[in-house]
Amino acid sequence: MEQKPAGIIYGVNDIPPLRTTLLLAFQHAALALVFIVYPLMVLSEVSGTQAEAEAIVTASILAIAAGTFLQCLGRKGMGSGYLAVHISTPAWLPVAFQAVTMGGMGLLFGMTVVAGIFMIIFSRFLRHLRKVFPAEVCGVAILALGISMVGAAMTRMLGLGSDGQVDPNTVVVAAVTLTIIVALSVWPKGHIRLYSVMIGIVCGYVTALYLGVVDVASIRNMFDGGFLALPTLTVPEWKFEWVLLIPFLLVALVSSLDSVAGIVTCQKINQSEWVRPDMNNAGRGILADGVGVTLSGMLGTLGTGISTSHIALSSATGATARRIGLLAALMLLVLAFVPPIAKLLSQIPAPVMGVVLFYASVFLITSGIGLITTRMMDNRRVFMVGSSIVAGLFVMQFPELVAQLPSWLSSVAGSAFAVSSLCAIILNLLFLIGTSQTATIRIKSELVNLQEVRIFFEQNGGSWGARRQVIQRAEAAVNELLETLILMELACETIDVQARFDEYNLDVTVSYAGMALSALDQQPSTEQPLDEDAMLMRLPALLIRQYADRVSVDRVNQRQRVSLHFEH
Repeated sequence: MEQKPAGIIYGVNDIPPLRTTLLLAFQHAALALVFIVYPLMVLSEVSGTQAEAEAIVTASILAIAAGTFLQCLGRKGMGSGYLAVHISTPAWLPVAFQAVTMGGMGLLFGMTVVAGIFMIIFSRFLRHLRKVFPAEVCGVAILALGISMVGAAMTRMLGLGSDGQVDPNTVVVAAVTLTIIVALSVWPKGHIRLYSVMIGIVCGYVTALYLGVVDVASIRNMFDGGFLALPTLTVPEWKFEWVLLIPFLLVALVSSLDSVAGIVTCQKINQSEWVRPDMNNAGRGILADGVGVTLSGMLGTLGTGISTSHIALSSATGATARRIGLLAALMLLVLAFVPPIAKLLSQIPAPVMGVVLFYASVFLITSGIGLITTRMMDNRRVFMVGSSIVAGLFVMQFPELVAQLPSWLSSVAGSAFAVSSLCAIILNLLFLIGTSQTATIRIKSELVNLQEVRIFFEQNGGSWGARRQVIQRAEAAVNELLETLILMELACETIDVQARFDEYNLDVTVSYAGMALSALDQQPSTEQPLDEDAMLMRLPALLIRQYADRVSVDRVNQRQRVSLHFEH
């Protein structure tokens, strides 16, 4: 049975009091509404009408509600069963802009349905594809996503028109919004930081009304259609273009892997003795994601996905009960029947949208860098990461060269995100050729040779792209073991160290001729007194067991063998 961590008040399966549940669910629902700014950004690219804006807001609310309900319910093999609220995610923006420019909103919705179906299929094979999409490849894709959003963000923040002139009032609105969001994100303590984007949008909205960037008359007419009414949706005219298939599938892939990270975070904060990711549970979560994205395209809005902001909110409040998410989904569903909400959200000022887009791009860029740096890098991986990023920047810097390519190729080559992601995937697969997952070193039983073992782990860890933390633990455990064998004169002549790596495990085997390190056969006990003779044997054994996730000792072919297992 899973143990609830000390910092969690209401665990995933707990039932909080009704008043508490209502309050927490309202917070999650209100925060989810903030991210409807992203589909509105896409609609602004084609100068959509007010009616279309209200329709896409309503569609977004329904899609978010459906995705959240499926994700939190966790029944019938679908959904993670954690408090993981869905939102309209910025990951879809680069390809969305590309689609609406090429074929309008109908093309975006049609391609979103295809991408959602791909995610449903991908969820069934998720656990088998981790080697193809290691952290550094995903990091490149997320970094490229953030970079590709900067242009759209700055255009809205500066109010650039076709003549290239900057609108002063737009700049003021953007400056006020950005200043408030950044200030509330950096300096305050407590839960107010979780609402920094929401507060910034409200302040930016008010500033835009004051400066005339938003027409005040449109706000006065907010209740003209009544307070309650059936949701108004525009049935999309779905379109499909083969040239956009690869970019959309790549975003679907990145969105899936980003959701995996969110689900794993949910697993960690809900289990006090968490050891490794439950990829079966993650696969069920991605299945719910895929259904949510498919529904988004069918309803006529941008793709949805798991929100890390909501996961942070649940962790900070100590309430991760799935019931909160289910009630938040119900609240969002009810809001779809309140037209004034759709009208208010549909008129978010362009500079405010630009600031939110800029804010999202900053976090995507830094998240991508952080993901890349979690892995050790040898020359192969340095070249893969660097070349992929340069390739994406190249197509951004020289769009006129891309325009000269055939139409079926220019749509892919014109996306910095698609180019960087494809380059990273291809180079990663290419560099796997000739990279052995098993490495062995033999050293003489002398302390001066321990440096060779350290270099052995560093070189092979970079070649494998292993997590630095895991390699460092393996180095420390093996170093402690070798020092003990040599100092206690348990090993004769030579010692063999073999390391075998895959994306889930690092297994190290140390074999030698000589006497067994008997202390490793015994479970360490802090209650037993340590005499001088036993200390030299038992303390190293205790340290080795602390570093490794599993330790076993046996004898094979007249040689002692110590096996160390590390979860990756």
